[in-house]
Amino acid sequence: MAFKFPFKFPQRARSPEYPEDIFDVSRMSFGDHIEELRRRLILALYGLAFFLTIGFVLDNIGEALNMPNLGIGRPMMKVITEPAESAARAFYERRNEKAVERVFSEKPTPEDVESVLARLSTDPKWRDLPAEEKRTLAQKLVRQRFIEKEYDMHAFGADEIRILRTTPESLPMRLPVKKLEESFDIKAKNPGQDYIEVEMQVYPQHLHYLNIKGQTLLQNQQYMKTQSPAEAFMVYFKVSLLCGAVLASPWIFYHLWAFVSAGLYPHEKKYIHLYLPVSVGLFIAGVLLCQFVVLPGAVKALIGFNDWIALDVDLRLNEWLGFALILPLVFGASFQAPLVMFFLTRIGICTYKTYLDYWRAAVMILAVFSAVITPTPDVVTLLYLFVPMMGLYLVGILVCWWFPPKKWDEEQEAEAQVAV
Repeated sequence: MAFKFPFKFPQRARSPEYPEDIFDVSRMSFGDHIEELRRRLILALYGLAFFLTIGFVLDNIGEALNMPNLGIGRPMMKVITEPAESAARAFYERRNEKAVERVFSEKPTPEDVESVLARLSTDPKWRDLPAEEKRTLAQKLVRQRFIEKEYDMHAFGADEIRILRTTPESLPMRLPVKKLEESFDIKAKNPGQDYIEVEMQVYPQHLHYLNIKGQTLLQNQQYMKTQSPAEAFMVYFKVSLLCGAVLASPWIFYHLWAFVSAGLYPHEKKYIHLYLPVSVGLFIAGVLLCQFVVLPGAVKALIGFNDWIALDVDLRLNEWLGFALILPLVFGASFQAPLVMFFLTRIGICTYKTYLDYWRAAVMILAVFSAVITPTPDVVTLLYLFVPMMGLYLVGILVCWWFPPKKWDEEQEAEAQVAV
């Protein structure tokens, strides 16, 4: 008994206006097809290699001329890493400001000094000292105990920590004599002396606060780290290759289209010309939304969670690159949903009423899809993908309602007119 397929493969409909053999010019053997494909792929790779070389040259010229925006790979790496760098920089600045407010507001009281001296001082005469000398003695005793405890802050009480934080440290400094003479209108005892060595009392937490503040203002602190000597080179090469592929995509698509279009009917080419710009536009919209809205918001929320549980941020370049490159592609592909809905409507599988009736199932499917397709398991990134996709689902319903498919009898009549 011969096996029969339960369905029939769709056949192309040929119009009488087409010649009997429309592919007479483009017909070739299987081997010729393979050779043509090989030729087209080689030409496409030539275009990719050209833009990749141009990118390397422009990057080196930009480095030599101190123009960071001139180039392809280096500026693009800056664009990719900037959301994470900015979020990490803001994270440490917020933590710095909160710590300063907390520490500066917790100044030691006279009761703290009395309590510390009662526990640490072996000389009972401290009770007769003035308040300032009591404070100095308490700072000295707490500093000694801090060294003995090997700088373990957990071994100290709250009163001792408050005193320790307000204990100054000596900072050697070298001051120019001429500036002092001009500022204070005094004369140096030794006219030949240019500098004087002095020791100033400073607070370490103030220096650390100003250090982080200066790094934030200068933006010279890099929070993106590498784990191996070759990681930076490999990441730069990946980004340059991706940028080269994007710039060479018109050339690449032209040769791929030249190979594929030779086997398509004119009405099939018309569909490609009609839907391809819409698909590219939706893809670009998804990528731009992800790059300039989703990535900054998602990384800020995720890094902010570290502040909530009091952990530092340690960003890895290779891991961030995977996240920052995959997520825009995911958004771009997901934004094809209205086009898929419209296609299913045009071929008669679904209607806009079907999408409206099953909106609850669509919410569930989109939520599961967003959770699975996003490269991170957090709910923030999930919502950033789910909310636009739900909006696109509603837009797809509106498009399907605005452009309904032809009636069955009209389609049957049209097929009869073009059938051979």
